[in-house]
Amino acid sequence: MAATQAQQETARERLALLSADYVEAEKALETARAALNAGIVDVLTERTLGPSEVTRLVPYERQHVGRIAKAAGVPPLRDRTVVSAKQPPTDV
Repeated sequence: MAATQAQQETARERLALLSADYVEAEKALETARAALNAGIVDVLTERTLGPSEVTRLVPYERQHVGRIAKAAGVPPLRDRTVVSAKQPPTDV
């Protein structure tokens, strides 16, 4: 049985409304994500909490928290201790 014109129009309207709701939800998610990332950067920059504690409080894995911090220019807590074997040793 084929759908009537009225049924087709009702289906189009329903999908258009659902799509609009979806787009609005995506915008809200992007706004919330940007605010969360800014908060993570602030906390790590101020050294209020460390990356492990931040990871326990946010819905991101530790590596992602690190990527957010690195992209924002947050300096690491400690200097690197691993030296490349290809690099000649420096006298201290």
